[in-house]
Amino acid sequence: LFKSQLITINFLVDDLRFYLEIDKFSRLADSAEALAARNMQSEKEVAFLKRKVAIISKLFLNS
Repeated sequence: LFKSQLITINFLVDDLRFYLEIDKFSRLADSAEALAARNMQSEKEVAFLKRKVAIISKLFLNS
């Protein structure tokens, strides 16, 4: 148990890999935002990426 949550060792490696992918995707969204600031990418695309990161992160944290 860790902070009142059951941790399954078998899933720990997969969870870490998933977290790293989410982190990489989040950084991609941040770089897209920087490009949008220079009018190289639309604000709509940046908003989409940020919503996608939020949804995936929420699903991961709730699993």
